[in-house]
Amino acid sequence: MKIAIMMVFLGLIGYLLEQRRHIKFLEKVNFNQETRHIMTDHEIFLLKHQIGTYVFSLETLGYDRDEISKGNYTKHEPNPEKLQALYAEFERNESIYRSKNIQFETELELRETN
Repeated sequence: MKIAIMMVFLGLIGYLLEQRRHIKFLEKVNFNQETRHIMTDHEIFLLKHQIGTYVFSLETLGYDRDEISKGNYTKHEPNPEKLQALYAEFERNESIYRSKNIQFETELELRETN
C-alpha cells in the first residue's frame, strides 16, 4: 500500500513539473509571437512610409502618380506654394517616422530585458 501511495505521489510531482515546463514553453512561444507581430506592424509602417516618400519625390519632380499609372509621363512644373506645402507635409511625415522608429526600438529593447 505504501509503495502504491509513493508511486502516485511521485507521479503527481512529475506531472506538476511537466506542467510547469509546458507553461514556460507556452509563455516563450507567446512572447515570440508578440514580438513577431510588433516587427510585422513596423515593417508595414516602413513600407507605407517608403511609398509616401516615393510619391513625394514624384510630386516634387512634377509628376502625378495617378497619371503615371495611366501611362501619362507628362511633367508639370509645380508652383512654389505647392512645393512648400509638399515640403511641410514631408517634414511632418518624417517627424512621425522618426518618433515611430524610436518607439519601435524602445519597445524591442524593453522586450529584450524582460
